[in-house]
Amino acid sequence: MDQRFEKMTREELIKHIQEGMKKEESAVTIYSRHLAAIVSRSGLPDSDIAELKRFLGTLIQENQKHKRILSGLLRQIQREAIDVY
Repeated sequence: MDQRFEKMTREELIKHIQEGMKKEESAVTIYSRHLAAIVSRSGLPDSDIAELKRFLGTLIQENQKHKRILSGLLRQIQREAIDVY
């Protein structure tokens, strides 16, 4: 059977979603550290720093949005009785 279409158990899916949520949290931390490093050490003009802050801010917002989506999906799956996805 084609691996793209293999089924997984409910617990496997929950595990993958939880891992995805952890990765989103980790990415926010990494982006925040990069932002702090850029601001404090780059020597870039203020206009460039402002642009980088906006860009990294957008990435952080998208990561947080994705984590909320995964969290909602996790809650939905945990309420279901289905065991194969």
